[in-house]
Amino acid sequence: MDSVKRKILLDIFASPGTVLPMAGGITALMASWAVGGQSALNFAGVAGILGGCGIFASRLILSLEKITRDAYDHVMDKQKRSQEAALEHLQNRLETDEDPRTQVCLRDLRSLYTRLNEKVQEDHIPPAAISVIEGVDNLFHSCITQLEHAADLWETAKGLKGPAKKSLIRQRDEIVEEVCEAVLHIGKTVERF
Repeated sequence: MDSVKRKILLDIFASPGTVLPMAGGITALMASWAVGGQSALNFAGVAGILGGCGIFASRLILSLEKITRDAYDHVMDKQKRSQEAALEHLQNRLETDEDPRTQVCLRDLRSLYTRLNEKVQEDHIPPAAISVIEGVDNLFHSCITQLEHAADLWETAKGLKGPAKKSLIRQRDEIVEEVCEAVLHIGKTVERF
């Protein structure tokens, strides 16, 4: 959530309505100092700084909820895009492993996770189910990590021969089986909601 706080502070402090009057005021004060203290420039400088502070205070008081909501949505969209790009990259890696189970698991995981998130956003899930949703979220990320590990094992095994290759393939198959079972568990949990 630090990124949300950072975005909120940037939206409040760095908005043009706040920065431009203050920058203009500081510029006017510096110009006044440079020319020996002109009262019109001093007045403009103080008015600009006070105007910027006033706009900042009014945004803080009147628009904080909207700014917070917009910042949260922006950060969540950014995280979602990043996650989707990582999942697409994983999908491409899994297409080369000659095992359709990994691709099916990833597709099912993505579908179930999307459905669950849609239900959460539509408020179809009771607040008491938050811990279950967090558990599904953790299990989803664990499955993705395991699928990435399975892809790594496949890529490593391609370059080996003999017992080492068989050992890596067996280890990879065990991981894929665990992920398939976890996907079934996630599916049952999502269907309950």
